[in-house]
This record gives sequence, structure tokens and C-alpha cells, in this order.
Amino acid sequence: MQHSSSLDVSEYYKINDKIADTSRFKDINSNILAPLSRLIGAETSIFAILKKHDRGISAQNFICHNIDQKINSKYEKQFQGNDPVLPHAFNAAKSNHSLGISKSFTFALDNIIDFQQFSSGQYYNEFLRPNSIRQVLATGIPSNTDSSLVYILGFHRYCNNSFKEKDAQISSCFGPALYNILNNLELKTQMDDHNIIVSHLKQQISDTGLVILDNNYQIVFANHAGQSHLTLAQNGANSYSDLDNDLMTVLNAYISHMNLSPAKKVEFDHRGIKIVARMITPEIQNQGKRIILNTQRPTHANINSLEIEKYNLTQREVDITSLIVMGMTSPQISAKLCISIRTVENHLRSIYAKTDVKNRTSLAYKLAPTQYQ
Repeated sequence: MQHSSSLDVSEYYKINDKIADTSRFKDINSNILAPLSRLIGAETSIFAILKKHDRGISAQNFICHNIDQKINSKYEKQFQGNDPVLPHAFNAAKSNHSLGISKSFTFALDNIIDFQQFSSGQYYNEFLRPNSIRQVLATGIPSNTDSSLVYILGFHRYCNNSFKEKDAQISSCFGPALYNILNNLELKTQMDDHNIIVSHLKQQISDTGLVILDNNYQIVFANHAGQSHLTLAQNGANSYSDLDNDLMTVLNAYISHMNLSPAKKVEFDHRGIKIVARMITPEIQNQGKRIILNTQRPTHANINSLEIEKYNLTQREVDITSLIVMGMTSPQISAKLCISIRTVENHLRSIYAKTDVKNRTSLAYKLAPTQYQ
């Protein structure tokens, strides 16, 4: 193991032990950022998780060391999309790890930009310069459990004293320790999410959707009904398409109501789907909450429940019949259920045969609840 000239063996093991003692995300400030900032000579530092999704790469779950929360919030909401450090850290860390080169990748901002061009841009002039951030050193650490995640440490200097190779070496020395501890924390998070999923699956009705979101509205889990109700695509074992923007806006507006409600939940309709949203805060999550969505398509009330059993209608036939009772046409049903018109017509023929009717009007009258007749 090679050390930089400014890092002796005893100091290395002292900090390495401190990193190893990190058992919760909130320990990262005191156990990782603070000692490494002191050693590297950085006035401020930050930890974040880089997530690759449909919209690109974004940073989330920030933990700050000596950074004003307002500055961090401004960066998160307005400027991270213009930061060249994020995509470079993500791609380089993933590439180095896949090639077996190292478990971390450290670089300075100056190494990846043309300063003359960069200094004329919005990110430099509206964020870095006003906040006196002159130098940036970053370390990317890949996730061993999720190919869409990379952990990043960012170190900042307010003076023009640039980060040198020895500073990068200091951070790189702790790459293996950081890799192990951050992946262990992520594994704990996944186990906690697994327990949440199992707990809620035990309580739910089979046709009720279950969708679990993190504090950035990224989907942690969605069962089949939840995927159908919210039109989600599963891209892999633990990867889903994004929620639609309208639903994210609604949830964001309801967050304060969930916090104020004694039951920590709200109920609302979204595009014909009844949604009950609850908020929980797992103990090990960094700044963390999980939003539990139980979804249900409120169509069964439009059909006499005794008639459903009597005619042995399938779930899809119940859905289609309910929409017919509501007065929808085949094209409208096709759009509503995301199936072809031909499929709707095929189901209708089966429904007509089971219920012994010849047209929609007779079907609607026969299966509608008493109050509809």
C-alpha cells in the first residue's frame, strides 16, 4: 500500500478505523467527511449518491460538512444539472471498477475542463464563483449492489491553491475502506426496504397496488397491480420507469399534509386511480423517508358483486364491464386499460356469452348495482 508523503501509517489507520465505525448514513459527516477534509486541506465537503435514471444522472441524499443548507439546496435544485463533475465521477468510477483497476476514482475539476470556456458558463458564474468555491476534488465509489448508483465525495477550497496529485492520493488511499462501508450501508438500506415491502404485502388485498418511493420519488418497489395502475414499466429486478410528472407534483404538494396528519397519510384520486399515500421514516435512512402508495382502480363498485361471482368473470372482464356500466366506448376502454380495441372486443364476446346478453345496454343494466338501475 502506497501513501502520500503527507499521510503517515498511524494516521492512515486512525482514519481508516473511524471510517469502519460508520454504521449509519448520518455518521458520514463526522466519520468520513470531517477527517478527510482536514487531511486533504478542504474547507468544505459533501457526500451524495449519484443515480442514473430515465432523465440522466442526478445527485441525491446529500450530507454536508461546513456547507450552508441554503447553498446545498440551491445546488440540488438549480445547478447540479450543469456540474461536469457528476457524470465524470459516475462514468469513471464505474469504468475503473469494471476493469478491475480500483474501487474508487479521484480527480480534480481542473483535470476535466477547459477553464477559459468553463469560466464563461452559468454554473461557474452563478454558483461556484458567488460561493467562493475555487477548487474541487471528487472521489467516485461504485455501488456493488446497484449498477445505477455511484457514491461521490466532493472536497472544496475557497483559495486558488489547486488540489495536487498528493491530495488525490490521500483520498484514493481510503478507496477500499469507503467502498466497503458505503456498500454495507446500502445493503442495510435494501434490507430495510425488503422488510417494509414484506410487511405491506402481508397487509394488502391482492388487487391493491403497492408502490414504495424514496425521498426523491424514485421507485424502490412496485407490485404488478401498482405497475398497472400507475402505468409503470419494470426495467430490471430493481429498476422501474419514473412516475409521471403530474403525480410527482401532486405528491410533493401533499407532503406537508402527510407530515401534519396524525395518521401520516392522505387520500386522493389520480387519473381514475384511488391512491392512499403514507409516509414512514426508517431508522437507518439518511435524511430519509419512504412514501408508501396503495393504489386501487375504483371500478368494482360499478358492478353488482353477486353478479361477478355468479357469472365467473375474470379480473379483466370485471374491469371492462365496469367501464361499460360507466358508459365508456371500446376506444375509451382501450385507452383506459392500455389494451387494443380488438382485445376489448374479444373480452366483450366472452362477457356476453357468460352473462347471456347480446349488447352493451343489456349488459350494463344486468350487472349494474341496484342504485344504477
